[in-house]
Amino acid sequence: MNPKLIDQLKLLLKQSLLATSRRVWRTPLDRRTSIKLLNNNIVYKQQHEPVILPALASVNGVGSRYFPTARPVSFDPDYVWKIGANKQIDSITICTSGNTLLNNKLLLDLDFRISGAGILEWPYKPHQITYPLVVAPWSHLWCSYYDYVIFVLAKLCRIEEALGKGVWQEAKICYPLRHTRFEREFLAKLGIPESSLIDTRDRDTSYHAECVVVGNNQDWYFPSPYDLNLLRSRFCPQEKIKPYRKLYLSRKGRRKAINEAQVLEVLQEFDFEIVEEIDRTVDEQIQLFAEAAVIVGPHGAAFTNLLWCQPGTKVMEFFYAGYTPPFYYYICQILGLEYSCTIDDSDAAEDWSLIGMDMTVDTNILRKELQKMLG
Repeated sequence: MNPKLIDQLKLLLKQSLLATSRRVWRTPLDRRTSIKLLNNNIVYKQQHEPVILPALASVNGVGSRYFPTARPVSFDPDYVWKIGANKQIDSITICTSGNTLLNNKLLLDLDFRISGAGILEWPYKPHQITYPLVVAPWSHLWCSYYDYVIFVLAKLCRIEEALGKGVWQEAKICYPLRHTRFEREFLAKLGIPESSLIDTRDRDTSYHAECVVVGNNQDWYFPSPYDLNLLRSRFCPQEKIKPYRKLYLSRKGRRKAINEAQVLEVLQEFDFEIVEEIDRTVDEQIQLFAEAAVIVGPHGAAFTNLLWCQPGTKVMEFFYAGYTPPFYYYICQILGLEYSCTIDDSDAAEDWSLIGMDMTVDTNILRKELQKMLG
């Protein structure tokens, strides 16, 4: 059967289940209604001015589908709310997805729409646990390295900014844990005890709070500039570093350069280091990117580590024509990095389903661009 047809059938089934669930089970609030409901619980609020992002075209002349011309990006305020029982709220539950449920009915929308988060959930759980104070930083079961650093970790930094480091000794941090090395190391660097972490994926236990701390996220493509700078101030090396390394970010899985052997031949002319996709400590990743003067490679989560680069670092990202998200273009603009990209010559239309496609890099154009970047 056609994969797109299967996806459409799955979507229809999910929408039907969600519609039924909303009528008899829980009510998902939209973003505006969620923020309005929490208006009396604000403990942190920062409003960033709109940012004008320049038009973007690839070095091989393909215009950006997202930024064919310069455009402004606007932001909601960045919030932290501390919610306790009051006249409006008499119960607080943390769902399996990490989402916050109020009054056993109202699901907050603070992280990119609710979809099935907290709705498609087994209604009966034999075990009930209530904590005096909970931090609930994420409301979805999915979470890549990019999502974790940019949205979960950044929100934890914002909560720390609002409430102080002592909050990690007082609260339980409840969300669907990733159980990855990078998660453990980042949380340890924040000073969060392992004993304070609660994995909400336990489907036999219902977690409740007398008081919960939550925050919002901005658009998926355009995270909060304040949050990006909080991450840098919290995790970047304090000592002054002079960037000198030229890095190529090789990929093993999806989104590889099909002609990587030829790409490497070009890169070797310019003395690039080949950074293989292997497990590294958080400190190793931060140091590697803090020392980078030039970074080149296929689009992938490793570019999240641009956060640790020095202003002026040069970046070139390779894309398949059918999947060209502007995550890292935006981050480079906010942090003062010099961004460029190549888009292969396939004629695919932009489609999320093409997220895993490999790409071909024009090595002649690559060589010319590296000569410009390094000249």
